[in-house]
Amino acid sequence: MIKKLLLTFLLCFNVSIVLAQFDNISIIGQFTNWNADIPMNTTDGITYTLTSQNFAVSGGAKFRKDNNWDTNWGSTTFPSGTATQGGQDIPVPMGTYDIVFNKDTGAYTFTTVASQFDNIGIIGAFNEWSESVPMVTFNGSLYTLDDFHFTANDVKFRKDNSWDVNWGGSTFPSGEAIPNGNDIQLTAGFYNVTFNYSGLNYSFIQVPVSILGTGAQGWETDIAMPSTDGGVTFLLENFTLSNGFVKFRANSSWAKNWGSADFPAGVGSQNGVDIPTTAGLYNISFNRLTGAYNFEEVLSVNDSNLVKLTVHPNPSSSSWNLSVADNQINSVQLFDITGKLMISLQPKSNEVSIDGNGLTSGIYFAKVTANNATQTIKLVRN
Repeated sequence: MIKKLLLTFLLCFNVSIVLAQFDNISIIGQFTNWNADIPMNTTDGITYTLTSQNFAVSGGAKFRKDNNWDTNWGSTTFPSGTATQGGQDIPVPMGTYDIVFNKDTGAYTFTTVASQFDNIGIIGAFNEWSESVPMVTFNGSLYTLDDFHFTANDVKFRKDNSWDVNWGGSTFPSGEAIPNGNDIQLTAGFYNVTFNYSGLNYSFIQVPVSILGTGAQGWETDIAMPSTDGGVTFLLENFTLSNGFVKFRANSSWAKNWGSADFPAGVGSQNGVDIPTTAGLYNISFNRLTGAYNFEEVLSVNDSNLVKLTVHPNPSSSSWNLSVADNQINSVQLFDITGKLMISLQPKSNEVSIDGNGLTSGIYFAKVTANNATQTIKLVRN
């Protein structure tokens, strides 16, 4: 009996030694909000695998060793490629995948796992009604399609890539999904699409594009850029930049981002380098189809025509008091970080108070106009 116990102990001990010889390799990314590593399996310390991993959101991902950034691998291609040390985030679309990674060569593949749920897709004039574009689901009820470019109007949803079961609708951008209904008359552009198979309703939400970085309000804060043409061209007016770096990105995710080494104008490329910025007040334009951008300076931060503005307190738990020394304040517009107008004032005075009691905690931007001068400042609500 003692011999059996000793043999069992030795076997377990030897297995532990073998396992301890292999590096700990994991994958991390937007799908875990970059907060948790998902460990990968290996039998030889070279090829690491992970089966049926659910990516509930689209975004970047990287492989790394020992759950820290000292050794990590990334690349710009999906579903396969060769990851390099310290490379860019791998742009992984929402879905479920079997993943293989070779630690020695950096080679990786993401293979889509067939869904156990009904196949729902979207079809329309954008692809000449040729074949449904599949939507993603994790529960068989809510189906989604992220950041899709519709180049023409008229779309429908359908099941199993067949007209036997299909849905249309009479309203846009959202409405009731009607079996065999009329084509949905969408406006061409970039959209996040949802289809509720259980409740039979749908929505098309224009994909937001934002700017962020040390030259704006930091790498953790996306500043929304308004668009009036379905999310192709974007314009952010009278925005104050600092000396630093910025990038443009879609859906507040690194899965789609643009950068370049040129300032004040250039053509951003997917996963390009950070754009260097010079402090000043700018009208910022960006075209997500071409990548072209322009930072048109409105006023220098040292320009004597800039609003000589003081604000207190900031941060504030209730209200902000704004004043200018020499001019009358003509208008004040307060925006949240998504670009939504929250408060509009026309004080016609050199002092004004912005009541923040009805606002949630967070970051806001006040666009202040006095005579012919304009300044945009960041306000913080505690």
